[in-house]
Amino acid sequence: MRLPFRKMGIFSFRRNKDKKKDAIGVPWGPSYPNGENGLDAKSRAPLFPPTRFSARLIAELPSNVLERIFVAVCPQSQDESYETCEQSALEDGCMLCDLRDLAHCVQVCKQWRAAARKLLYHSIRIDPVHYCAREAYLAELRKRRTKFDRNGEPEDTPSARLKLLCRTLRDDPTRLGARVRYFKTPYMLREAAQADLARTIAVLPNLLYVDLPEGLFSDDSAYATLRLEVEARCPKLLKMTYRGGAERSLAKLARGTIWRHLEVLELIKINMDPNVLRHVLAALPNLHALKVTDSRAFNDDVFAYNEMLPPFPALEQLVLTKTPNVTAAGLVDYLSYPETRAALTVLALNKTGIEIPTLHEVVSLATSLKSLVVQCRVDGPFKSGPQTQRLSSRSLETLRYEISSDPQASPYSGITQTYYTYLASSILANGLTNLRAVYVLDAEFADQLSGLPPPPPRASFAQHGRPSSAGSGLSKSPHGNLLAPNITGGNGGLQPPMRPFAPSGAPASNRFSSNNPFAGTGSLTHTLEVFAKKDEAMNWSFVKVSPTAQLGPVPSRYSMVPGALQSERPISSYGLGADMLGNGWNTAGARRSVMVGNGIGGFTALPQDAPPPMPNGLQAGGDSWPRPVSSAGEKRGDRDMWR
Repeated sequence: MRLPFRKMGIFSFRRNKDKKKDAIGVPWGPSYPNGENGLDAKSRAPLFPPTRFSARLIAELPSNVLERIFVAVCPQSQDESYETCEQSALEDGCMLCDLRDLAHCVQVCKQWRAAARKLLYHSIRIDPVHYCAREAYLAELRKRRTKFDRNGEPEDTPSARLKLLCRTLRDDPTRLGARVRYFKTPYMLREAAQADLARTIAVLPNLLYVDLPEGLFSDDSAYATLRLEVEARCPKLLKMTYRGGAERSLAKLARGTIWRHLEVLELIKINMDPNVLRHVLAALPNLHALKVTDSRAFNDDVFAYNEMLPPFPALEQLVLTKTPNVTAAGLVDYLSYPETRAALTVLALNKTGIEIPTLHEVVSLATSLKSLVVQCRVDGPFKSGPQTQRLSSRSLETLRYEISSDPQASPYSGITQTYYTYLASSILANGLTNLRAVYVLDAEFADQLSGLPPPPPRASFAQHGRPSSAGSGLSKSPHGNLLAPNITGGNGGLQPPMRPFAPSGAPASNRFSSNNPFAGTGSLTHTLEVFAKKDEAMNWSFVKVSPTAQLGPVPSRYSMVPGALQSERPISSYGLGADMLGNGWNTAGARRSVMVGNGIGGFTALPQDAPPPMPNGLQAGGDSWPRPVSSAGEKRGDRDMWR
């Protein structure tokens, strides 16, 4: 029976109150942005409406298939990298919304609960904010303390999330705490919430990686309790960092009582006796990567053979930054053992005591080297001698070769040009047969590989081009994109000459039998990607140099995955990717071109092909099988103030 007083408007105040809630955007209201571009999920029809048959199929899916589906819902649940919370963040979605979707999957049924909980507590990360439109509404709601207090101070959301996580894990440490392997927190949270962080770590016995405050790495007395908690409760950690002042804690590793399973060790401003350091490294049988930064005590004695000391361990990745007392002689001693030559695949030399003329001694011995980083400042031109040889390696695939002049040197001296000429001659002499990508700080490096001299400065009498002369070595052609080789054979100083009319892939000439690194060379025999920029502050340009001409269209380098440019960048699998990439190589705005052979020993510049059309209206750079966007929100752009 209908109530007659409903028509009289007695309960109209109730409906008006609900309309006000909807107007402010409460989570259950229709104006709350659940989808992309602020659209409500209920107002959008699903692309594939569910049916009874589809529901029955989903109920019969095995656990391993469900886990793969849940990984697509929340990709960061499988983050097993040794990078911090800031460095391992995803770029194409809201991680908090993805985590919420995975938590909703746990509540569907018992079958989904067992499969989703494995991922939900495998790799935990606490993000400070939502990277979508939801954060603006949530921040507004957090400030509404009471009906009359609409400008209250917002709470510390990351700290509140850590407290809730700590309560959940401590309530069930056997089934939930034992599942956690990776635990990542933002910088401000791990620096301020030491007590909550210690209480959470205490119930995580199988933890492999955790973000810790910087004071703990330098033996700060304020973090003594947290350090003892980590040493006692987390014996299976795989990565640890020691900063200046923590030499005593580093020496404790030699006893073999704590963290024997370390795979990555990072030493920053550590001044320790090389003999003690040898004992520390020998006590870590699973050590695969070592990074040493800003240390003068780390010298050649660490690698030298000594019958009274254990040998230096065979590493897969070795990163040396600002270690001026490490020379080529020390690395030659280290690579004299067969096990070290077979193990080392990544080597980074950033501002060390190794000079470029002696670099070939190290590269020739590292028979398994895949990625090499060389970064140094020079104050003089390349000094070649009777012992100087070209770089030679059959295993090297990626080379980052950044040579910059000293700030006190004249910017017009051009002393770095001789170093890049040395590298170009090594490549053209087929010394680096397996090299596929090279990163340089020279905008004209691709021209050196093509056999073209660097363009001279524009004169005042030039009319839309430089004057033609016999010394220019360039023949005029009616086609503007034809780049002919240097027919005259002039090398223009130290420029490696190209043989005129040499067939593609021809071996290097034996005309010069000396060890001169700038002697005559042949042509390029394999495709090479050249990433070049003028200085560290500029965007890099991409050039693909190919030895042979292609009759069909150039294969497109557009991809369906995020990050359309799929290049062989030097990436570390032990959390040292920033040292391999360097500064500025991952920036946008790249200029790209492709160079292929013209049949007479030169190269022809071809126009870049257009990206392939995307099916179903997808944009370039998007996923062909995109993740669910029910709560992903807008992608982060230039307005993101948290990154």
